[in-house]
Amino acid sequence: EVGDQVRKGQTVCIIEAMKLMNEIDTESSGRVVEILVENAQPIEYGQILMRIDPN
Repeated sequence: EVGDQVRKGQTVCIIEAMKLMNEIDTESSGRVVEILVENAQPIEYGQILMRIDPN
């Protein structure tokens, strides 16, 4: 959720692709400032899912 603190390597969401569930981990620590997709919304490879403020 927006405002949550996350740490590098933490799983923040799960993406379903071809009936397989893939855990998505953060690349950096920080605070979630924006979530750019809705639950069950189709996404594209390389699409930004959320923004994390490292400060």
